[in-house]
Amino acid sequence: MSELIRLRLPLALCALCVLLGCASNPGDGSFSKDPGPIAANLIGALQEGEDPNLVPEVQRNFLKGCVTGASDSIPDLVAIQETGLLSVCGCSYTRLVEHFKKGSTALLDSSALLSEIENDAYERFKELDEDFKKGEKEFNENLLEIFQTCIRDSSPTVSS
Repeated sequence: MSELIRLRLPLALCALCVLLGCASNPGDGSFSKDPGPIAANLIGALQEGEDPNLVPEVQRNFLKGCVTGASDSIPDLVAIQETGLLSVCGCSYTRLVEHFKKGSTALLDSSALLSEIENDAYERFKELDEDFKKGEKEFNENLLEIFQTCIRDSSPTVSS
């Protein structure tokens, strides 16, 4: 069973490079801008309660890059692995956004508005994306742990 984890971790990390390249477009401005429908094959990546017709553009791009990048890298994925990948990609996006918002909350003045916190978090997310596109960034332990936790959470019966 640890072989499944060994397959999933490189799969998610490989997808990560592609997904960050697709994570944001210049001028987006926030995590919630331009809501619209997500592709039917990506609906399984949404968290409980999310409306598949109102998914923000940055989230749609992230999920598409994550799932497509991994599927293109390892074309013989079986359906069950794809389902796990959807879960890992959805979880990773949600936790990355939370991570950047917490970081921005800690760095900004206590009188900062929620919109200022979101904008700062989004800019940090976008900066990470741009650094990866240039090949100038590596994931720190906190970011790697986000993906590893999502991989573990998607396979609760597999022990590491």
